[in-house]
Amino acid sequence: DSGSPSCGSSHFKGTFVTQDGLSEFAALMETYDGYSPITEDALGDIPMCEQGSDGYYLSVGCASDGSFTIDEFNDQYCLQRVGTYTYLSDVNSIFKNYFHSCYGIYSANTDESVDYSAAGALVGASKSCSALDTTVCQDTDRIAYASSGKSASFSNAGQKIANFNIANKAKYALGTLCLIGSLFMFLGILFTNRRKRRAMMHRKMRASRSKRSSSKKRSSSRHKSSSSRSKSRSSKSRGESSRSRSKSRARSQSSKRVDDGVFA
Repeated sequence: DSGSPSCGSSHFKGTFVTQDGLSEFAALMETYDGYSPITEDALGDIPMCEQGSDGYYLSVGCASDGSFTIDEFNDQYCLQRVGTYTYLSDVNSIFKNYFHSCYGIYSANTDESVDYSAAGALVGASKSCSALDTTVCQDTDRIAYASSGKSASFSNAGQKIANFNIANKAKYALGTLCLIGSLFMFLGILFTNRRKRRAMMHRKMRASRSKRSSSKKRSSSRHKSSSSRSKSRSSKSRGESSRSRSKSRARSQSSKRVDDGVFA
């Protein structure tokens, strides 16, 4: 587009806030705008989360009215604010005199491209801001409409996430119940197997005892039968020996009688 757009409150489109701090803002303005009212030399040596003489850490802060301050912090990352150490009066006067009214950061007559202008550099290093973030930022009808649409989408997304969480909780509960059931089943199977093993052991022990008793009975009966047989054999041998002796005696007596008859 030819020419420069007019700057006024009626043409307000939105608010952008730089994310890299006051020093980086001054460096961008000094680099891309030859007539910038704020420079790094104008800022001077401002602390960036540095330890002060009283033990607190000092860094650039912001007051409730939007003016810049040097604040005190408890931690070395400057996250726990204690209070205001001093106000940056010179810097605040520059912003009040030049930036509270419309300040042109792009001109199609002098700038070659938006990407290589102060506007492009600042937008690239910034993020959008609304009254939901801070009271310093302003809202337009477009932002309000977008925020309402976002809130509705957020509510729908929240409902979906809640339903998803309920489903996940139900799944976890069912999984937990299944796990507990499988554990009880495992324990039941383990105890039943132990009972079966004990019964089998008792049966084996009884069977081995019965086998031992039967073998002992068999061995005793065999021993008795063998002893009776040996006794009968000994008695038979004794009878036969006595018979042989009686026969020999009878023979000797008959021979004597014959001899006595011959000599008579």
